[in-house]
Amino acid sequence: MGTNPDSFIHVGCVDEIPPGEGRLFKVATKSVAVFHVEGRFFALNNICPHEGGPLVKGKIKGWVVSCPWHDLQFDIRSGYGTDGGGQCVATYEVKVEGNQLLVSHRCRQF
Repeated sequence: MGTNPDSFIHVGCVDEIPPGEGRLFKVATKSVAVFHVEGRFFALNNICPHEGGPLVKGKIKGWVVSCPWHDLQFDIRSGYGTDGGGQCVATYEVKVEGNQLLVSHRCRQF
């Protein structure tokens, strides 16, 4: 299945997000956190499903981001919660073209 280039939105530059950190971007009408881990970029809905905490302000350890409000943890690669409780957040495909970061405005299916 091909990727429609029109479904991606330029959000910033690769060098705006240091390794091990995340930044908040507006993608269409959504608040999306883009994380830079091990040379790759991942995008998640910024809102924790528990009580709305901002995931972009959470701590990153390996492939996991912890909500800063109640420490609920999510795998940034898949959006699935790590505690097995069924919580998850939407993820978005990220493309890097040169120094440009592009994020799909369509969330991936769980």
